[in-house]
This record gives sequence, structure tokens and C-alpha cells, in this order.
Amino acid sequence: MLIAVLAMQSCTKVNYTNDPDALLNFSSDTLFFDSVFTTIGSKSLYLRVRNHHDDAILISDIELEGGTNSQYRINIDGVGVDDNGIPLLAVQDVTVLPGDSLYIFVEVTIDPTSSTSSFIVEDRLRFSTNGSEQSVHLISYGRNAVFHHQPGNWFDSNNPPEQILSCNEIWTSDLPHVIYGPIRVEPGCMLTIEAGAEVYVHDGSGIWVQGGTINIEGTLNEKVVFQGDRLEYYYADAPGQWGLKFPIEFEYEGENVYFTVSRGGIWLDRAFESNIDHAVFKNGTVGIWVDTLSVGSAYSLNITNTEITNMSAVGLLSQGGYIDGVNNLITDCGEACGAFTLGGRINIHLTTFANYWSNGTVRQGPSVYVNDWYESSAGSIERPFVEGTEFRNCIIWGNNATLDNHDELTSNLFNSSIYFSPIFNSCGVDVQDEDFPQSILSANCTTDSEPPFQSTILRDFHLEGNSTVWDGISSIPPLSAAEVSKDLDGAPRSTFSPDIGCYERN
Repeated sequence: MLIAVLAMQSCTKVNYTNDPDALLNFSSDTLFFDSVFTTIGSKSLYLRVRNHHDDAILISDIELEGGTNSQYRINIDGVGVDDNGIPLLAVQDVTVLPGDSLYIFVEVTIDPTSSTSSFIVEDRLRFSTNGSEQSVHLISYGRNAVFHHQPGNWFDSNNPPEQILSCNEIWTSDLPHVIYGPIRVEPGCMLTIEAGAEVYVHDGSGIWVQGGTINIEGTLNEKVVFQGDRLEYYYADAPGQWGLKFPIEFEYEGENVYFTVSRGGIWLDRAFESNIDHAVFKNGTVGIWVDTLSVGSAYSLNITNTEITNMSAVGLLSQGGYIDGVNNLITDCGEACGAFTLGGRINIHLTTFANYWSNGTVRQGPSVYVNDWYESSAGSIERPFVEGTEFRNCIIWGNNATLDNHDELTSNLFNSSIYFSPIFNSCGVDVQDEDFPQSILSANCTTDSEPPFQSTILRDFHLEGNSTVWDGISSIPPLSAAEVSKDLDGAPRSTFSPDIGCYERN
């Protein structure tokens, strides 16, 4: 196939050099692709090929040296296939005018292997001009993975998707796990994710725990990490990359109506006693979304020693959920680190909610929001928090705490006088609003003392100094000594007078 800048079609004569020393200039001598999952294509990288000589250069051949065995694909000035629709492996007779450039775009799709570790996939893009040869190296790190692909529309009763998870499935740490679609844990079933597992989630995807149970069993040294499936450097800290989206279609007054319902990366929909320990959730929309409680279940979620960070919306969201938690760090969310709505039972100790969101948009929401009612078409419906609801020894702060018209802890309670015990006990919070119901704060809560974090710029939320302001009270009971004897780092923690937040001071 001939790809050329056919200046000869004009009235201007093109002068070509035949000097073998008139070499092409490349924008890079190597195109390096970040880790790429097998069978999943990479993003495109481009190569600029420039002729800086006074005469035109005729490139007699551009080819992938791997030929038909190459796992790379090329697109030259917008053309990626030949006349028969077959991906280009080589082209001939390409003209680059003096001072002009040629753009070549390169992608890679890597074939699976038996390796459980990263491996290198190489090729070279070779250029022949006037008997001289030049080449550009193509290098990728390939990774095998276990793919969990769940197509279909869960809300289309006429075309229900096939269930792909076994009833009691275990995900090991041997290979990364990649999720495509809303993977569902059915009622009465359990998904267990073992320590050290890496979970990569595609846009619009996540795990829907529909009446079932999910157990994430990380350890201090082998955390379970959830993040988006784009591995390029650009996406390392980009929020909003993953989270469940359900397409909805119905007919209204003769018209088809389409919209999308969003839920969290993990949606606990009337889940039965799910447990998350030593996990990391990052770069999603909503990290964990908890909806109410399964019949006969003591709690929806027990979450411990876990970090949730860089969510475009909310870190931990509850709608009538029953959540127990200790030693958690929830940071940097576009709306709120924690939103606990429609009542339920929330019992969270020794946790830091630190919202220093700075990802290009102005944050309007607080670090933590609590709510116990909603308004239906029939009127206001109260959903009070039940007995046992308490935030104890927690820090609730953020980069908007210094603003006169912003609180990092806000409430929307139907009647705060029904709560005979404070909801927030021995906590460091930001509250300035004169209308805030002070009765839900214990006397030992601070409301205007900025926590002495090590470095908010570096997102180091350990506390400095030895001020007794940050001394908490015992979390025993309701928690046991074993549950609170170590902090998020695994360091020993005082069980009688711990520091508030997720870290104990040295």
C-alpha cells in the first residue's frame, strides 16, 4: 500500500535527497507502554517522524519487525488498515517533505502467558531510507489477569444476564483481578478476596453485593487494593475512574426513557454481615455504598484498618446502613468523605475523615454529613439513628475548615432532641454554625482546633506534638481490647487513653 505526501500532484517539483546520511529525526527512540493487561488494548502513543533536511525524503519501508507475530498495531497519518481492512504491519514509499513531519500512532494488545509476574513485550519499528536503516524500540510490560466480565442489564427482566460468580467464590492474590460490568454476589452467597489481591475495575463497573456477603481479608503487609483498570501514569491519581452504573430503560407515555443509576465501587445492597479489613480503595466515584440491612443480619459492614481516598463523590456512603468501623482513614473526596443518611446504626471509632480535596473542582460538601429523615410525596419520613450509633475518638477536618461559611461536620436531623446520648463523642471536629445541634456533641469534643497533621500536602495524617487536646477516651466497650490495641500502621495503641483518629502518636 502506498502512503505518501503526494506533493507531485501539485505544480511544484519535489526534490528528493538520495544521501544515505540524511537521516530521519524521531521524537523518541523508545515508546514505552506502562503495564498492560493481557487481551486488553493499551492507549495510543505517538511518534513524530521529522525531516529537518532541505530536500524531501522518501521512506522506502516502515515496518514492524515482528511481522504477523507482532502484538503492536500502527496507524500512519490516520491510516491503520490496508485496502483489505487488515491492520498495517508495513508500508512503502512514504514521502516526508523538507521541514515536515509524519505522525505514527502505536497501540499494543498482549497475548496471555502462564506468567504470574510482569513480563516484557518488545518489538521495533524499522525505517529504511536511501539504504540506511533506523529503528524505534517498542516496549511494554505485560500482566496476566483474571477477568470478571458481566455483560447485560440487571434491570431488564426480559434479558437477565448470566451469573458469573459461583456462590462461594474466592479470589486469590496469584494474579490481578479485572472487573468489567456489575459483578453480583447473590443473596445467600459469599465472595472472599484474599490478602494481597489486586483488583482493577473498569469504568461503570464494581461489585454489587445483593443480599450476599463480601469478605475482604487484607493484612497489614498484604493489603487488598481496589483501583481503576487504566495503568498509565496519567491515571495514577485521577478520581472517578470506576463505580457501578446501571442503564435503565422504560416506556413513559409512549416514549422510551433512558437514564443511568450510579452506585459505589462496592454496593452493599441489604448485605449480610460483610467484612473489610486492611484494604485500599482509590480513584473511584463512591468507594463503598451501604444500603440498609439484610433480614437476620447483625450488621451490614464491619470495616477496619482501611483507606478510602480520592473519590470524585463520597468515600463511605450509608443509607440506613448498619456499619461498624475502627482504624480507618478516609480522605480527599469531591463531595464528602462520609455521608451517613437515613438513619441506621453507625458505630465508628478511631477514624480520620480528612477532606483536602484539590482535584480541580471546588468542594461544596463537608467532610462528614449526617441525616435521619427524607421527604416523600406523602410528607416527611423520619429514619432516626438507632441505639448504638456513635462516632468516638474520630477526627473530622478539611481544607475548608477556615472558611466562615463552611463546616466540615454538618447535620440535617429531624429532631435532635430524641438522641439522649451524643452521636459524636471525644472527637475533633469543625463546627461553626450557630444552629448546629450541640447536643449531639459530647463536652470533650473540640469544634475549632485544627489537628496538627504531619503534612496535609503530603497527605500524612499522623498527629504531631504531645498536646492532651488530642487524647481520646477508651473505646472499650463497645469494642474489645483486641480490636483497638493497634492503630492503622499496626503500632501499639493505648486502650485506656488513645489518641483520636486512626494513628497513635509515638
